[in-house]
Amino acid sequence: MVQARLKKGLTTNWHFIGVIFFFLIHGYREQRGLVPLAGMLWLLLQLLAAGLLLFAISRWWYKSSRKAGLFTSFVAVLVLFFGVFQDLLSGFRLTAGLSRLLYFLPVCFGAMMLVLILLKKTRRPLNKPLLFINVVLVLYLLVDIGGLLFKSNKPESAVNAAKERLVCDTCSRPSIYLVLLDEYMGSEGLQSFFHYNNQVFEDSLKQEGFHIVQHPKSNYRLTIFSMASLLNMAYPANIGQASIKDHYAYTNAVRDLRNNSVSAWLQAQGYRIANHSGFDLAQAPAGYDTGLLPDKTRLLTSQTMWYRIAKYLPEFLLTKGWIPSWETKVENNYIRNNEAALQGVLDLSVQKDTVPVFAYLHLMMPHLPYVFDSTGRRTIPFRQRTSFTQEEVNQGYLQYLVYANRRITALLRRLKQQTGDKAVILVMSDHGYRGAARKDNKLAWTNFNAVYIPGGQYEGWYDGMTNVNQFRVLFNTLFHQRLPMLKDSMVP
Repeated sequence: MVQARLKKGLTTNWHFIGVIFFFLIHGYREQRGLVPLAGMLWLLLQLLAAGLLLFAISRWWYKSSRKAGLFTSFVAVLVLFFGVFQDLLSGFRLTAGLSRLLYFLPVCFGAMMLVLILLKKTRRPLNKPLLFINVVLVLYLLVDIGGLLFKSNKPESAVNAAKERLVCDTCSRPSIYLVLLDEYMGSEGLQSFFHYNNQVFEDSLKQEGFHIVQHPKSNYRLTIFSMASLLNMAYPANIGQASIKDHYAYTNAVRDLRNNSVSAWLQAQGYRIANHSGFDLAQAPAGYDTGLLPDKTRLLTSQTMWYRIAKYLPEFLLTKGWIPSWETKVENNYIRNNEAALQGVLDLSVQKDTVPVFAYLHLMMPHLPYVFDSTGRRTIPFRQRTSFTQEEVNQGYLQYLVYANRRITALLRRLKQQTGDKAVILVMSDHGYRGAARKDNKLAWTNFNAVYIPGGQYEGWYDGMTNVNQFRVLFNTLFHQRLPMLKDSMVP
């Protein structure tokens, strides 16, 4: 009886449903704690509906459930694991060119048509392919389900320093505002690459009582890794190469940032967490969606064919000049996000609340797109121009940085005024201008770091410090902690 059921199960034609479940369970296991269950269930319903529809159409075409199931599973594997195959090809020099969407997508569609025709023509019973795919799916599902049921003993990649810190009952608890300027290049880099003197901006901050850290550096030149190290006061462990294309490294960095120890410890000390960034924190969801990096359910779908098409096809069409209005819509979204985040922090600062707040404000400026010039005039998107040079891109960045200087100066003045000069304000960037790496790779790590502490205790902030030590110094200063400084490293 058991043997008969096992044989029936391993020769079922509904294995495409197993492909869908494996895709979701494997992804959910990898992204443990990052994907909302409701979103995953909704995605499951969508995938099942699409799979059943394709199976029904294929069965009508083939007049065979076996052939329909094999074709549906083949299409499901290509569509759901499209990014896995694409990234695999991009990892080898000989096949990297083929991994481009322009080439790889037609190859996948060609493979689907080839299998469609071959299955139509064949008269073989197809017992071996059927048995193979069912056995493989059962084994893979058992491994992933086991991984979900039994919690891994692997240590977390982020150091949970919150558990190691002391509680200071006599310390004051000022509100803390982290103002993060994405891709803002420090004065040293601006002088070296652009021959631009940023002294006016720095002087305006000094007049407000800020301390400007000299020769600061970021630890990473990619935002997700930089923010994970900043808010965990530690270098992310076991991530391999710090690359967005490295799905394992990226996922661990997202998890580290979401469960960061700075927010956790401050919350334990009675702080309220206010999140005006594009990243989810365990204590507060993302304030806006940049669309740049996958999050939530998109952590699962980022490897799929439709996600890759939706992400890269508009860019390809823009280069051809076919959808010029798209770039304007993208820019308008960036402007709305920045303005809403700025206003949200200002509104927060006037609230009469006895509970201190840790506010994380992440502004996409002077990051692309460079929507304003130095005078605040709206620029023409590069992709709507007949042509542009790298020098024009560089100047677009510099113009937007000068505009950002004015906006940030005004923001900081109002913040200090509305908080009665009693709040701590950190003005930092996650990394420098990556475009400068064409001249000198190290310039991409040249960032900005300015600190305002009521009472002016700036002894801990030293020349050449990197982001990973920022909150170590802050906690030592405010809360009498004894956190040692980590080595200031720039990680490729």
